[in-house]
Amino acid sequence: MNKISYKSILLTAVIVLMCIFSCGCKAKRTRNIAVIEPLEQSQISSLSIKSKYLDKNVRFMIYLPKGYGDGTEYPVWYGLHGFSMNETAWINHGIAEAADELIDEGIIDPLIMVFPFVKDATLKEIEADLADDGKLGERNIDKFISQELISYIDSQYFTITSQDGRFIGGFSMGGMMALRIAFHHTDLFSKVGGYSPGVLYNDFSDKQLEEWLFPNDNIDEIDDVEAFAKEKGFNKLNIYLDAGNENDPFAVGVQSLYEALQRRNITSEFIIYDGGHSIQTELLKDYLIFYTGK
Repeated sequence: MNKISYKSILLTAVIVLMCIFSCGCKAKRTRNIAVIEPLEQSQISSLSIKSKYLDKNVRFMIYLPKGYGDGTEYPVWYGLHGFSMNETAWINHGIAEAADELIDEGIIDPLIMVFPFVKDATLKEIEADLADDGKLGERNIDKFISQELISYIDSQYFTITSQDGRFIGGFSMGGMMALRIAFHHTDLFSKVGGYSPGVLYNDFSDKQLEEWLFPNDNIDEIDDVEAFAKEKGFNKLNIYLDAGNENDPFAVGVQSLYEALQRRNITSEFIIYDGGHSIQTELLKDYLIFYTGK
């Protein structure tokens, strides 16, 4: 084979590699083919994905901010609803309008918001899980969010995929689930919000936090709860909690949880609002500022 042939082969290989690289970059830039040009206004879509853990299609709503589609990557907040609600709850309470206003005013950085339909494990499912090996495993809904939903959103949309660009929060049942998921996956989230979360205890003065999160561990052997929290990565989280001062069944427990977090030196804040157990529309902007406020 002569020198010209070698040069031709080398040139062809370079062209092929350049084409592959170019195609790969183009695929990355257009992760969501539904958005061809940068959005002139924010967009809300209703979608669903197949979950192997839940063995069904799971509905979710997604908010994309104005300007999305130019290749900029955005932080993502996963918002969970309360019991008897569905994936439309946060949208129906005005979270999109609140985000639009704060973004336009330059008070928060633009973000993507994802609102999945969630339902915690039933007693029957928990009993079946325990019967398998005598241990309580991670909930399937938690696995869906941490392993399936996040990876899908990151693959389809321009997202910041590092921990500092991902948040989770929820109301009531969703707040309890958000806390549980964040505590178990401190590598995935940097901030978590519990809005009148349906906590399991009224008193967190001892080791109830560890008992809740790690039921299979020998909690009695923990001598230093602050050191244990650091070992589990709780110090990586920034936590926002609130509860109402009028007929909120979880207020006492949330207050106690906050005090437990403080004893473990976990970054956290607790707000008591005027009202009962409901999504507080007047606090929506505060919630968003917590996640991406400037």
